[in-house]
Amino acid sequence: MPQLPHLTTTPSATLTPVRGRRPFRLAIALLAVTAAIGLGAVAPATASAETVVPLDRCWGVSPNIVDQPFSTARLFVSPNGRGRVTAAVRDVSSFWTPTGGYQSAGRLDWHNLSTGAKGVAVNTAQIRLFVGGPTFRLDTGPGTVRVTFSAVNRNALWAIPSTSCSGTMRVG
Repeated sequence: MPQLPHLTTTPSATLTPVRGRRPFRLAIALLAVTAAIGLGAVAPATASAETVVPLDRCWGVSPNIVDQPFSTARLFVSPNGRGRVTAAVRDVSSFWTPTGGYQSAGRLDWHNLSTGAKGVAVNTAQIRLFVGGPTFRLDTGPGTVRVTFSAVNRNALWAIPSTSCSGTMRVG
């Protein structure tokens, strides 16, 4: 094959590692692993473990109409002492942050299936661009608890209710 005038060929060269680099890279990797393990050992532990309780899907139209729909299908639940939990809706948001978003008045009905106790918790939250929603503090007592969530979402002009959704959680 003819050679082009501007291209030249050279015999293949063998690659040899540059001395001193391999131990340095090994030391850096070892230092990174040690730091990661050390940080994991001294990181503050959470006081309680948050769990996700699945719900049937709740739907609703945002009171701002041209917006994200009001839609959630889970509660984020944290223990708050024996027989008590904090349950939060965090999946709702609105594009209308510059105008203040809208208000969501949430209602959480609960029924402890183990003891027969029942109750209702109500909370209002401002819904903006970053996900949020109502948060409820429940004193249900220990046992299996059936919850039903619903909300009425309002802006300055009108209020629009959502559908309700239910789920079951275990309270310690």
